[in-house]
This record gives sequence, structure tokens and C-alpha cells, in this order.
Amino acid sequence: MLLVLASLLFLNPPADTITTKPDNSVRFTGDAGYVATSGNSSVQTLNVGYKVAAKVGSWAFNQQFAVVHGKNRGATVTALWRGSIRADYSLSATTTTYGLLNYERNIFAGLDSRVSTVAGVSAVVAEDERNRLALEAGVSLTAQRGIAPRGRDLDFLGGRAATSYLHRLGPKASFTQLVELLPNFRESEDLRVNSESTLLAPITRQIGLKLSFVIRYDGLPEMGFMTTDRLFTSGVQVTL
Repeated sequence: MLLVLASLLFLNPPADTITTKPDNSVRFTGDAGYVATSGNSSVQTLNVGYKVAAKVGSWAFNQQFAVVHGKNRGATVTALWRGSIRADYSLSATTTTYGLLNYERNIFAGLDSRVSTVAGVSAVVAEDERNRLALEAGVSLTAQRGIAPRGRDLDFLGGRAATSYLHRLGPKASFTQLVELLPNFRESEDLRVNSESTLLAPITRQIGLKLSFVIRYDGLPEMGFMTTDRLFTSGVQVTL
């Protein structure tokens, strides 16, 4: 069964010492994967997603959406929805401040919805021709709604600490690793940890094969649900 999975670096001189033209651009990336079996087993799994990234002067904007839906013998066994909107403002060549809005729905983990707003700072700490490493920190406000009748409704102040690593395997091939810590300042047991590993191999200039593996840990899951989910997807990525 396929699941979604749904991820930056060298110290440069300060931005105010560099004279360059504004870097304005828009890029679209779409992902899709599908598996269907029949006969002795009947399974259908679809995962789709997209990302739009735009840069206007000192601002960078990102919008992402992904869904995984799976059926086994006609019954839905997987339904995961995730989306985010993010805006970054450059303070220097290596540091930005950001605002982030996240949405998640996962009924098979007892989660009807989770909406989080985050404000924080991101810094590039190391970069060379093949590697890039960034660290992020911020505070968040989360509204979480569980599936009735046993699900909990929570509103809490929390935090976000993340590290993002990119290794370039070639001109278009890459490996990325994201680790994200999401503590709940009201309940210390409610620590969430997300890990996402992604391998991208080019097929053509604009089309590549994408493999992703995600581990999602929730220290205080909804009643009757497990603490850890593992998500694997494979599919095609198109960049325009």
C-alpha cells in the first residue's frame, strides 16, 4: 500500500553588500502516483500533490498541497490531506523570517483537522556545490479537532524546530532530508516529530522519478490510535 509522503546552503556576504537585479520567478511542481491491483487482491492507491514557488524581490512564497487516498476491496483504508502556505522575507543572504500556515486531515489517525500558524526564523548554516543545510525555529498556535465521539478538541501554543539538508547527486538528481520537532507548550507529552526523506532522479529535463519516505510520530495520539505512522510514495514529478 502506497502512502503519501509528503522538505535548504554556504555563508554568503550580507545582502546589503551585494548589488543585484531583483530575482522574480514562478515555478510549478506536480507529483502523481497510482497503483491498482485486481484478482487475488483488489487495491487502489492514488497520491497527488503540487507545489507553487514564487519569488518577488526579497519575498519568497510557497504553496503546497498533497493527498493520498487508498481503497482495499472497495473500502477506504487511507485518506490523508495536507496543505500549507508559506511566506519568507530575506533579512540577509543567509537568513529569512517566515510565516507558515499548515492544514492536515487524517481520519485514520483520528484527526478531523489540525490548523497551525507559525512565525519564525530560518538560517542557512552551510553550503557548497553539492550540499546545503538550514536550521529553522519558531512559535506556533494550533487548533486541533479529533474525530467524534472520542476525539479531543485542542487549542494550544507550541513551537517548531526544523533542519533541512540537501545533497545534489547530479545536475537534476538530489537527496533531501527534513526533520521537524513540534512541541506542545501546554502538554509536554504531546511532542510531534516528522521526518521526510526524498530521492529525486531525472528522466528528462522536466520529468523525474520521486521516492519519498516519511515517519510521523505523535507522543499523545488520539485515543485508540498508534503513535507512529510510516508513509512511502513513489511516482513521477513534473517541474515547469
